[in-house]
Amino acid sequence: MKLASLIAVAGLAAVASAQNSLTYSWTVGDTGNNDGFIDVGESAVLTLKGTMAPGKTGFAGSIYDIAGDAEWSAGVVNAYTNMLKALTDDGDKQANNSITGIESFQLPPLFNPNFDASNPVTLYKITWTPSAYAGQTVTVGDTNHLNNDVYTDTFGSSVSYTGVAGKASFNVANVPAPASLALIGLGGLVAGRRRR
Repeated sequence: MKLASLIAVAGLAAVASAQNSLTYSWTVGDTGNNDGFIDVGESAVLTLKGTMAPGKTGFAGSIYDIAGDAEWSAGVVNAYTNMLKALTDDGDKQANNSITGIESFQLPPLFNPNFDASNPVTLYKITWTPSAYAGQTVTVGDTNHLNNDVYTDTFGSSVSYTGVAGKASFNVANVPAPASLALIGLGGLVAGRRRR
């Protein structure tokens, strides 16, 4: 009987934990036609959002990092900004394009006329350009969240939610090398001569 009670309590705790989640997700656009596929001359525009379940008064804060794979590291981070402007830290960009020590935070509504109560709330934006257009797939995401806090009232009471980190993967166009273009052109000439 005691074992059954313990299992039931553990199950209820798991459900309660799953109900209080702050899920981070990424959207990928670009500086051209905004389709998320990085064509020649375009840069990726990545936006990080946080969705609170259940929704409460609004997002309070999180401290975290952003990191990517080798393809991400090879490119150039042109711009990076914390979208919660007041009392925040954009973080420190590292040589490998990781951004560490980001502090996304906002004061509660009672003290903050610009409080963003959106759910999902927009937290961060990055513009990134590939070092080469070589048909690569690039992956980047948020990581190392130290906290995931949500306000429960306008005065500043908050609770800690379970954070669920997110990742974005996107593709870069492939531009053939000049030697490949010459071979394609030569193939076209040969094909043209055979048709005559």
